[in-house]
Amino acid sequence: MLRKIKRYIKKNPLDEILKKAKKNNKKTFLLAWNRALGDISLGLYAVVFKIKEQIKDAKITFLIREDLFEGFELLDGIDFITVSFWRRYIPFDIYHTLHLLNIDSKKYDVIIDKVDPNYWVKWQISNLIPKLRWKNKFDLLADKFKLPKNKILIAVQPTIETKHSPWRQYPKKYFEKLFSKANRDIIFVLLGIDKKDKFDFPNVIDLRGKTTLIDALSIIKNRCSYFISLDSGILSLFYFLDVNFSIKLIALWGSKDVGVIKQNVKSPNKDLMYTPLIYEKTLHNLKPEKLLKNIYPLDIEKILKENKQKVLLEKFQKFKISKKKKLIHEIFSIDRDVLKKQKAFLSKIFLSKRSIVEKIHPLKIAKKAKLKDFKVGKKLIVKNKVALIILAAGQGSRLGFDKAKGLFKIENKTLFEHVIEKIQIKQETLKVKLYFSIMTSHLNNDEIIEYFKDNNYFGFDKDQIDFFMQEKAPFLDENANWLFKNDKIEKTSNGNGSIYKSFCESNIYFKYSTKNIKYLSVVPIDNPLLDPFDENFIGFHKRDKNEISIKCMKRETLDEKKGAIGEKNGKVQIVEYINLVNNQNYKYSNSGIYLIDLKFFKKLKNKNLKYHFIKKRVKNSEDIFAYKSESFIFDGFTYANKINTMLDDKQNFYAPIKDKKSLKYVEKLLSLEKANQNVLK
Repeated sequence: MLRKIKRYIKKNPLDEILKKAKKNNKKTFLLAWNRALGDISLGLYAVVFKIKEQIKDAKITFLIREDLFEGFELLDGIDFITVSFWRRYIPFDIYHTLHLLNIDSKKYDVIIDKVDPNYWVKWQISNLIPKLRWKNKFDLLADKFKLPKNKILIAVQPTIETKHSPWRQYPKKYFEKLFSKANRDIIFVLLGIDKKDKFDFPNVIDLRGKTTLIDALSIIKNRCSYFISLDSGILSLFYFLDVNFSIKLIALWGSKDVGVIKQNVKSPNKDLMYTPLIYEKTLHNLKPEKLLKNIYPLDIEKILKENKQKVLLEKFQKFKISKKKKLIHEIFSIDRDVLKKQKAFLSKIFLSKRSIVEKIHPLKIAKKAKLKDFKVGKKLIVKNKVALIILAAGQGSRLGFDKAKGLFKIENKTLFEHVIEKIQIKQETLKVKLYFSIMTSHLNNDEIIEYFKDNNYFGFDKDQIDFFMQEKAPFLDENANWLFKNDKIEKTSNGNGSIYKSFCESNIYFKYSTKNIKYLSVVPIDNPLLDPFDENFIGFHKRDKNEISIKCMKRETLDEKKGAIGEKNGKVQIVEYINLVNNQNYKYSNSGIYLIDLKFFKKLKNKNLKYHFIKKRVKNSEDIFAYKSESFIFDGFTYANKINTMLDDKQNFYAPIKDKKSLKYVEKLLSLEKANQNVLK
């Protein structure tokens, strides 16, 4: 108790070390680590994150026990030196160690021999997602073990090395029952070091003690459909691998106050299906029957039944193993929260009916910016209170372009280049380092990131640009069946309404919070005329004390295909054009440009925004239409305490590229913008 009080009163030691180092321009760090493997992701990642956040060009080296080196290969942005004579639990003297290694301690500005991966970085819990680097070459390591391809492989870590916490262990007799009762299509692959428990079963391949750490991770990632793990270092590393691959992780927990479960953040692997089984202080209460229900085939059959996929279930039961494995991985790659939302709408009756349109009245008056708003907005930008999100998840299909829409060229520049040039000019003019993030989709994420890498991030520091993906959901046919073609469940992005959850579940929300950013300018990629950091709009938002501000313009015709601005019960709302009632005279249109308080994203992270079902053409071996379920960013606006609109002249900022017909009009406006030297107001 006294220790807790002291820690509460005392300043964080890491903060004090970094404060002193920054003041004295110290940049080279040496940290000693002779403890557990799992702390690489659970604590040391956050320590490195904190050092680099405070000292941008810090050089960090770890002095480590030799058997930890593969774990440290996963930690990005650091170097490490192995010590062959260190042993776990045996105290060491860091300066004596350096002397024995013939390393001059004066090479390092700051030497930390006792790193506290818990107290020093307790702020990371529920906030920071550790991301461990996976190299492509690691994937080849699984090949040398010649594991069977005609079986469903389940990796298992049956025992762990620990001198404490016996409640972390799972009884041997329970594993034996699991192995003996499992479906005949399954082969269990045992991984780890400890071989004291023997398992003599025909469906078990025992690789304990025969693999390195990276070998084991490669086997799990590239050969297995499931991973059953105790609370261990390999689990902590596996969960935080920053690479997308489909697998189901079943973690057996004897406490909810340890490891990954205490970290309380999602895995960076978007395709991971994570199933924690928690039995406080004793895993003896976790019966093998429970595990059997969570693996093939019972778990797959349950998912398909729960989601009313009777047709696919019948097919699955008849598939050969190779096809079953493909479907299993397809199912695991779908977010269960998305399936829960979609399930509520899965009926032919619902899909055949039009959505009920709420009675929303046209907004009578939209405000304009005042002269002083520009100065206020400029001041907020200079003080780094504003960051940018670019909505770029869409494809260029309607433009006859089969890549990410942001890569489409107009006036010899991609849409990304148009917005980036404006950010660069703003940055140079105001002499400020601006931060922006790009929302992508599973269809174009890799392509967009590669584009920025190939262009050296357009001269921005790498830490200025972040990427995050919106969620995906299965396409539905007219009978509410998932589309399953060519061994794949056809999936699509589920609308920009997932921005709140996706943004908060990346590390960007936390990063912006620590930088004391207060507001987010949210803009679409398809409008090359817009100002991504509009001083007037930012100042208006601040002055009006809004949680959300919408930039709008006057409607030119009643039937124009733009969302309209209305109000209900005194609160501003956006009405999608497909839901507009012809006899209502809406005066203002939505531009798709918003200013949103950063905290509003956290507020909406777990809100279940409604789904809209939209019929779309699906690219496949045959020309078919299917239903896409999506929510929109403005579906969340009803949760805002205060929301308002700012009216601006359309020709100043609005020239979206929606299809080929709009190209000439947009080119004309861009030419005028260039001629008037009016890139920024």
